[in-house]
Amino acid sequence: MRPGETTLRVRPARPDDDAAIRRLLRERALDGAIRLSLTREPSFFASLDRESLRHDTLLVEEADTGALVGMGTRQVQPARLEGAAVRLGYLSQVRLAPGRRLPRRAMVEAWRLFAESRQAREAPFDLTSITRDNLAARRLLERGLPGQPPYRPLADYTVRTLPTSRRPPSSTGIEIREASEAQWAELQGLRRRRLDAAALALPGPTAPLALRLVALRRGRLLAGLGLLDASPWRQFVVQGYRGPLRWSRPLANLAAPWIGTPRLPRAGQALTSASVVSLAHQPDEEPAAVALLRHAAFHAARLGLDLLLVGGLARDGLAPWLDRALPARRYRTRLYVVAWTPAADAWAEALREAARHDGLQVELSAL
Repeated sequence: MRPGETTLRVRPARPDDDAAIRRLLRERALDGAIRLSLTREPSFFASLDRESLRHDTLLVEEADTGALVGMGTRQVQPARLEGAAVRLGYLSQVRLAPGRRLPRRAMVEAWRLFAESRQAREAPFDLTSITRDNLAARRLLERGLPGQPPYRPLADYTVRTLPTSRRPPSSTGIEIREASEAQWAELQGLRRRRLDAAALALPGPTAPLALRLVALRRGRLLAGLGLLDASPWRQFVVQGYRGPLRWSRPLANLAAPWIGTPRLPRAGQALTSASVVSLAHQPDEEPAAVALLRHAAFHAARLGLDLLLVGGLARDGLAPWLDRALPARRYRTRLYVVAWTPAADAWAEALREAARHDGLQVELSAL
């Protein structure tokens, strides 16, 4: 330890840490041109219970004062790996208190404790995601540190923010309606076939849905989706802007109605949003999926929501259709395989190859 450096300790979070964790989440934003805080009000631990089979959160604090320096979370969710049911960890919510840096030994200790928290039924690797423009973090982790599990780039993932609309979409000859139980079961069968065929499938959250929609043509199911409104337990707050957006936001907002992009909210504004989940369509029915998303934006406005979050792999076949047809802003991240065991490196290479051929199905519940 360097002279004058504060002694830090890494420990598992406890229920009585809830308020301090929520305060840190409010204070620290995700790096990027639009700086967003992911908050978990009114309870951090209860929110993770709703999204995970199980979860572990580690805190880094000053040994003498107990002052919170940083945190990170590992959530475990159901997944399928080459068709077999597994439990897959997802590393997220890495935050540092303002003005603090994390010494290497604290990072190594956190990785060691996360590795020890893994259970026998879990995959030999985890996933994590880092924003594409956070080059410093990506280079550091890809280069690797002594005691760090290897971070292997897997695929690019994009979250599109689609503004809701109180104006009904124009007719396209496709019938959009709330899904009946039979129609939803048919959609899940269609989606399950894609999940079963994928080298890696992470279906995402299964919390109760605010809305389930299907697209039909002469009674035939073309596409469907669900809306997950997580705002009662998880929120996004705009903390500010970086780069050209710091001065161009007013101009961008003036142009937004004409070019069909979402308005950029003021700093400090909370965003009411729903995540699109279970999105699936029949082969060659991408236009039906686009029409369905337009109607979902209309229905979401009636629920009092500002934005829809539409996540997907950058190489997904639906991605170019969404980019051409929908007025969305895109938040680009890179997915990584965190290789806890030597066998995980082989999986990383196999999954990277599968990603080139649409062999991954990943639905993330957060940016």
